[in-house]
Amino acid sequence: MITNREEVLENALRVFAKMNYEKASLVTIAKACGLSKWGLIYYYSFKQDLFVAVVDKYIFATQDPANKFNFQGGTLLEFIDHHVESVEKTMRRIVGLLDDGNNPQGCSYNFYYFHLLMQVRQYYPDAGAKFAALFEKDRKLWRDIIERAKSSGEIRAEVDTEETAAMFREVFYGLSFEQAFLSGLDTGELSRKLRFIYSLIKA
Repeated sequence: MITNREEVLENALRVFAKMNYEKASLVTIAKACGLSKWGLIYYYSFKQDLFVAVVDKYIFATQDPANKFNFQGGTLLEFIDHHVESVEKTMRRIVGLLDDGNNPQGCSYNFYYFHLLMQVRQYYPDAGAKFAALFEKDRKLWRDIIERAKSSGEIRAEVDTEETAAMFREVFYGLSFEQAFLSGLDTGELSRKLRFIYSLIKA
């Protein structure tokens, strides 16, 4: 029997991602955890409390740039490579958690993660503000690195910082979303596309 809160969260992650919030009953989640309903309630009395804990850990903490990227300075090109490596590391971790041999719809595990993200917007309290804060942190990270690259002469001084940050970010998000419907994000392709943008702005 599972008695570890972390294992409860991992199993609940799989249930919420592959089913959905409305269909995923406490009984279903408890069964996935190898617990009785009352055993699960020992950890989380209400489904929403469990959902919030899962989302806080596997979405908001995992995707927070302060946790996801550990870039200690350097060039924009170095950050691009670091960004791709960090995305790949995060993706491997999430896919590893979701891949328990149970793939009811035959989707990529990246797709199940996006499925969970959509539910967060619907069922997580004040999700809009949480996502806005998360995206702003990511924008700021890109803006700061692009500004530094302009100051150092790595990229052209006339480059528009906001638009350039948006291009890098939107290629990542767009490619991630599109390829989730197929076999999951190809980080090699992501790297090529980000480096292509870089080639257009370098000094």
